[in-house]
Amino acid sequence: MHLRSILLSVLLFIFCRYSYAQNSKYDKLFAETAQVLLSSNPKKALSNTDYLYKISLNNTERMKASMLKATLLRQYGLRNEAVLVLKKADSLAAADRNYFQQARINGFLSTLHRENEIFSIGKIYLNKAVQASKKIKDAGERYKFQGNLSQEIAYYEMEKFNYSKAIAQLKDGNLLFKKAGAAIDVNFQTAVNDELIGKNFLALKSADSALFYYERGRKSLAASQSAESPLKGFILNGLGNVYFKKGDRNQALSYYIQAEKIADQSNFFTLKQEVYSALMDFYKETDNRKYITYNEMNLKLHKDEEKSRKVIADDLIKTLRKDHIKTQSQYKKSAIIMASVFVAIVVLTIAFFTYRRRQDHKNFKSLIMSKANAKKDAALKREYSKEYMSEATENSILNSLRESEKAQFYLNSEVSLTTLAAELGINHRYLSYVINKNTEKDFAGYISELRINYIVERLRNDPSFLKYKISYLADLCGFSSHSRFTTTFKKITGTSPVDFIKDLEQKHNA
Repeated sequence: MHLRSILLSVLLFIFCRYSYAQNSKYDKLFAETAQVLLSSNPKKALSNTDYLYKISLNNTERMKASMLKATLLRQYGLRNEAVLVLKKADSLAAADRNYFQQARINGFLSTLHRENEIFSIGKIYLNKAVQASKKIKDAGERYKFQGNLSQEIAYYEMEKFNYSKAIAQLKDGNLLFKKAGAAIDVNFQTAVNDELIGKNFLALKSADSALFYYERGRKSLAASQSAESPLKGFILNGLGNVYFKKGDRNQALSYYIQAEKIADQSNFFTLKQEVYSALMDFYKETDNRKYITYNEMNLKLHKDEEKSRKVIADDLIKTLRKDHIKTQSQYKKSAIIMASVFVAIVVLTIAFFTYRRRQDHKNFKSLIMSKANAKKDAALKREYSKEYMSEATENSILNSLRESEKAQFYLNSEVSLTTLAAELGINHRYLSYVINKNTEKDFAGYISELRINYIVERLRNDPSFLKYKISYLADLCGFSSHSRFTTTFKKITGTSPVDFIKDLEQKHNA
């Protein structure tokens, strides 16, 4: 987890540099927020991310602002709020067919669900990120991101104690980083992976292999652009652990002392945690006084961090609620104004047509008949177009639709006939015609059935889904409300979600 924090800081810095000079006001504020305020003034940083979104000139800038906001929320433990922000950003990326951003956003969603220990859903997002990364045209960017995804896959393997598989993923990641070349700081990225590989070898009780990778990681870091990163402390602490396992206490203590110095200087929470825990183990059998000292330091570290994060998180939640209430208030005012204008227009329109009817009833009737005939002609033309759509065109649209189904487009709560047609690059009337003809349903019915079938399949094949709340299942498959999901589920399956889950649980327990 600590390495992802280090990487995040570096990537935010690089991201700022690449986007500079496109929107100078936006870029200046983004850089200040990402590099300074994210840790020093979270409340101001949150306000800035909303303002960045407001002044964005395009969807790419909106996605960057959303990613930064999600990063801030995650940093202070508000993962569920971060997920909501990222889902909206994912819709923008899908609309623009921005595969680089789709890969980044879904990779981030995977991390958040993994940290929430919802591994099955996290893997769904991870798979989406992998598929999107394959479509990134720039080879350097593609290899860089796939290297980062290898790290994410490795974390999943480590959660299941599959240390050998995690090592294999990290080695693949190093090869991808080397292919990326000038697009990244290769030495730094491989140092991150080598530190993780060393940690996995230690878990496998292979001290010699761990030593090799920790030493290699130290050399790579020294040659990188971030030689004094807190990563150096993690590597030194790892070397201390290796020599402690090998029985060389003097060498181990030497590395622990160096790591502790970096931890104190950087004030990096996770590094302090690892170093204090290592020193507790080191002194446990030989020096009870020092063991107690580091144990107390570790407890105080956790208590202070938890207190600090809670204060900041509470403050951020208050800010989010105030913004939500403000938005609702503005919406109500706008709704009242629009309703008043609408009523005025209706009254004036009725008065106008009443006057016209009294003045010239014959002309008005003629006009109505003319419009009716025009509608009939337009309807006949549409029917003619439908009737004579070529079989090749229909098959092409049908094939595109099936590919989108495989990509699970229907899980996006904001998908519509218009957005899907735009994404497939076809006329929305043609798309509607093909759906009606081949499924005997309108677009809404077609989408609802796909979503319910998806959830039914997950419930039947993944027991962990039986533990989730109905509202979470509804959100997962793209429904905007709990009640609509329940009604649609019962309409399609013949039973309510609650009863369906109870039935499956009884079968599993039988």
